[in-house]
Amino acid sequence: MKTMTVQVNKRSALSMWLYKLLALASLAMAVLGILLPGLPATEFVILAAWAAAKGSPTIHQWIMSVSYFRSIIDNWQHGGVIARRNKVQSALSMLACFTLLVVMEVAYLWLAVAAIGMGIGAFFIWRRPETQDNQ
Repeated sequence: MKTMTVQVNKRSALSMWLYKLLALASLAMAVLGILLPGLPATEFVILAAWAAAKGSPTIHQWIMSVSYFRSIIDNWQHGGVIARRNKVQSALSMLACFTLLVVMEVAYLWLAVAAIGMGIGAFFIWRRPETQDNQ
């Protein structure tokens, strides 16, 4: 019995650290996404909040204390809403990134991979509601 308890505690500690690591990495990507065209912030903010809620209440509280992040997360938690402003920012970032790839004369294979990935992301983002239903 004692061995099983120790094993569960080790697994719990490991999962907590993995969630923390995922939260911090996602948060870093979200901040970069705010600054760099082509890297979306919204998805990384949502992922960071989810991982932090599972692995670190301190990180989760900090994320929720930042008004920009809090509004994205609140919208997502209340109906999977992505505001039109965030959708437009994501679309413009993807367009800027793709344009940069074309200007840099990246191989057609990588252009196709980027276009497919961005297309899937755009499809998901634009299918989400933009306002919360007040029913």
